[in-house]
Amino acid sequence: MIMKKSVLISSLAVGLFTTSVVPALAAVNFTDVKKSDWFYDVVEWSVDKGIVSGYPDGTFKPNNSLSEQEFLKLLVTAYEPIEPGQGANWADPYYEFAKKMNYPVSGNRNVAISRGAVAEIVAGAAGVNYQGDNAVIYLLSKGLAKGKVAGEISVSGYKAKDLLSRAESVQFIRNVKEGGLSELSKRPASGSATSQLPQLPEAPKPPVAQVPAGTPQVVADYFNKLITDGVVGKYPQFEAKAGSGGVTMFEGKAVASVVYSKTNDQMNQVILWKNEAKGAADFAIDAIKAMGAPMTKEADFKKAITNSRTSTDEVEFRGSGWTIKVIPHPVATDTTYIEIWRP
Repeated sequence: MIMKKSVLISSLAVGLFTTSVVPALAAVNFTDVKKSDWFYDVVEWSVDKGIVSGYPDGTFKPNNSLSEQEFLKLLVTAYEPIEPGQGANWADPYYEFAKKMNYPVSGNRNVAISRGAVAEIVAGAAGVNYQGDNAVIYLLSKGLAKGKVAGEISVSGYKAKDLLSRAESVQFIRNVKEGGLSELSKRPASGSATSQLPQLPEAPKPPVAQVPAGTPQVVADYFNKLITDGVVGKYPQFEAKAGSGGVTMFEGKAVASVVYSKTNDQMNQVILWKNEAKGAADFAIDAIKAMGAPMTKEADFKKAITNSRTSTDEVEFRGSGWTIKVIPHPVATDTTYIEIWRP
């Protein structure tokens, strides 16, 4: 069996994917696939199903982007017993199948394929004709795909502009097959009605029980976002706490607070109580980003915080309708106010 596997991998230097059956053990033999990797199980599954193989050097290259022809071959061979063509035109049979089924392929065979393009092709294979965000919504709502942001089922979390990696591609096929796509359907010639587009499930709100009683839901949601986005974990030197007035980072004493405005029901201010503390300015940037505000001039912003220790001048940043103002404390040189106005 070891000899057969070596021959198989060597013969796939161009196509990379195979319909031949390879033992599940092959996955653990890839030098760049470890049991601790998130994609280990799905790579093992895909090899066991005879859907994929590796490179001649014994690697899988999970982070490499996938070309359109490679994804098309992967999708088709997961359902249809179609063999590759000969020589440089090995992908011809898959493009002929795609043409017959009216799948929206670009024909740019060697160009890396985006997750958005994949959504349109897979939606077509499910028998509907949706484009752009609508194709993403269809896949997510039907359970045929998952987003890249943990715990978030949304168009933005799907990351349609990102290129599809090899590891993501096999996860995609597993999601499709286990999500209920039993066969490849023909894509309708005309667009499907958006009125029949399934609705995405509403994102669950974190229960107020996760924070002290009396904490406003806006604060609980924001605190949860800081945790989910990894902002809190990025600053292990600080202890994060949420309460009725907002979210505060502590290092013995308060270092930074993201303030909740009851009047506006929004998080609209950051106060650096110790503007010289290591990580304080970086946290302010991440906290503002978590509100949805653009931070395109981070170096200038951090410089304004540094200058606020010795200057009383206010510095204003504008962009995309947002206004962010750095305001020195009139007396306490180690304290800086940052006010945020939404568009």
